[in-house]
Amino acid sequence: MNPRQANRLVRLGYAAAAGAGIGSLVFWVIYWFSFVRGNLRGPDFFNFYAAAKLYVSSGGAAVYDIAMQRQVELQITGQDPSRFILLPYFHPPYYTILIAPLAYLDYRRAYYVMAAVNVLLVAALIVILVRSSLRVHGRGWLVASAMIGGFFPLFVTVLQGQSDLVVLVPLAGAYAAWARGRYGMAGALSALALAKPQLLLLIPVLFIARRAWRALAGFGGVLGALGLISVAAFGLGPVITYLTSVGTWAITGRLPNSDQLVYTDPAVYSLRNILEALPGGGKAVAFVVLLFLLALVALSLSWRPDKPRLDFALAIAASLVLSPHQNIHDLALLVIPGFALADLALAGELRWPHVAVAVLFFAYAAIDLTLAINFWSAAVGALAIAGYLTVERLAVRPDPIPLGELHWSGPRPHRVIVLPAYRAAKTLVEVVGDIPQGHADRILLVDDASADATVSVATALHLDVIQHDRNLGYGGNQKTCYRQALAMGADVVVMLHPDGQYDPAIIPSLCRVVESGEADIVLGSRWLGLDPAKAGMPWWKRLGNRFLTASENQILGLKLSEYHTGYRAYSRRFLEAIPFLENSNDFVFDTQVLIQAAIFGFKIGEVPAIGRYHADASSISFTTSTVYGLKTLGALLRYVLHRAGFRSVWLTPASDADKQALAVGQVAHHSQV
Repeated sequence: MNPRQANRLVRLGYAAAAGAGIGSLVFWVIYWFSFVRGNLRGPDFFNFYAAAKLYVSSGGAAVYDIAMQRQVELQITGQDPSRFILLPYFHPPYYTILIAPLAYLDYRRAYYVMAAVNVLLVAALIVILVRSSLRVHGRGWLVASAMIGGFFPLFVTVLQGQSDLVVLVPLAGAYAAWARGRYGMAGALSALALAKPQLLLLIPVLFIARRAWRALAGFGGVLGALGLISVAAFGLGPVITYLTSVGTWAITGRLPNSDQLVYTDPAVYSLRNILEALPGGGKAVAFVVLLFLLALVALSLSWRPDKPRLDFALAIAASLVLSPHQNIHDLALLVIPGFALADLALAGELRWPHVAVAVLFFAYAAIDLTLAINFWSAAVGALAIAGYLTVERLAVRPDPIPLGELHWSGPRPHRVIVLPAYRAAKTLVEVVGDIPQGHADRILLVDDASADATVSVATALHLDVIQHDRNLGYGGNQKTCYRQALAMGADVVVMLHPDGQYDPAIIPSLCRVVESGEADIVLGSRWLGLDPAKAGMPWWKRLGNRFLTASENQILGLKLSEYHTGYRAYSRRFLEAIPFLENSNDFVFDTQVLIQAAIFGFKIGEVPAIGRYHADASSISFTTSTVYGLKTLGALLRYVLHRAGFRSVWLTPASDADKQALAVGQVAHHSQV
């Protein structure tokens, strides 16, 4: 799908969501007016009203007294005590202070005031999100209003008189501040959103993962101020009771010092509940899975480089999914991740915008159809958004290092062919003879302490020769090759194996791609030419090659046909930019070079090549291939950790390796240069 088609699909999906939202909004408004004509004993608001009454009449110590909560809630609802299920009040003290004035009104008027405040908060939410967006303007106000106003969890929040909008509005402000780089403000506003702390578990994790110390300081400062206000208004004892009650409830789902479940409404779900209900599930399984998911999300939050809107959206969505307890109205917080995805998709900032729209449409539909299906469909919708955000965040490519224009040391590019040799005496004459005439200015052979006549044959062919005093390995050989080629003034360096495994005839094609500026590294791919099976590649090599190439493409975000070819051409600026001397001395050196190309933003090209497999061609055994495969996966893991903030020297372009390395003469001697 081309970008124009993808963008059209994004807009169509956005319009479809807006249309569905408008229809939903009209339906919910009509439903609300019908609902409030009843006795109003059903909404969760009775729980908040009871807390306000307790605070005004009996002080802060009574607010978190479970027995007193039950008594006041029974008075408000008029329920049969034997059939009444307690809805405990676990909101923080500062929120109780905010709603305390409602205690001076009768229950119905207090509900109307709360509903009016929530509607005003919805309007404020729309303004904050639209003003924070990249592309939404003009008709976008209508679209955003329809998407947000028609979202079922938001309607439930207004209907139930819940506190989620008191969380959502400052959180939207924090999202907007974070997107603009105002980290201190983002942290402060995030702390103001802690009326439901169990829904925002990953916000402080985000600040730590992104090393946003100003955000963490703002978060801690406001949290400390709220704590002081709470202690001053409630006393230290009730605040401690609140903290221990919330902790017990979050971990066990039960009341403190009680075996009674605090809430058995089927509308309450969490990923933990789902995992425990699966065959073979249980608390231990759920804990291990949640811990793994938490680690994965924390890793993706620290992924380099910065994508602030994705970061914050992922922290919110993953917090909801990993929360130990939430209700359908708590999913109102998905408004921010949903809006962020739509905004980024329209702005062309996502890797898969059409997939983002499909996920959003599916998730919103699953959540809005909760009543028609079951409450677990809402959990599926939340998981879809959080999962897509995690994948999209991990797929973000690093910003490339700045590159200057290609220029040559003479009137035309200076080409140096390097031959990393080990016991190549039998094949060297044929390989050098097949190099197209006039397409190599210098041919350099680096012998890795061979026991045969490789150096003698190379000298007789009048090649430039360097002989290692000791065997340094395949990667160590290449390090000498490239350092010496650069010293020779090479503009283009071609690595050709001297064992006859690759056809020298394609050297002009390799060089042409580099010299035209199409790529800074060009691979001779065996999967673009003759079928490797017909060329004689063993089946286990083909299998390993395909598995590793697929893994590397997924992790590096590339679409190469092969990573494990030894036939390559490099531009001078590429070799000067990458810290190749920090790479391994063995076969994984080639993989590391391609990872460096990907992380530094260099273009990688491919041309067809045919591999030759014969008795004199060097070949690694099955055991060595297995070790090489594991080291390749290890290099990819190191890349992942580097992107997550754990720096690796061989992935850092500012490395001074070339300046600090041993001179060639200290590891080898020249036979002819």
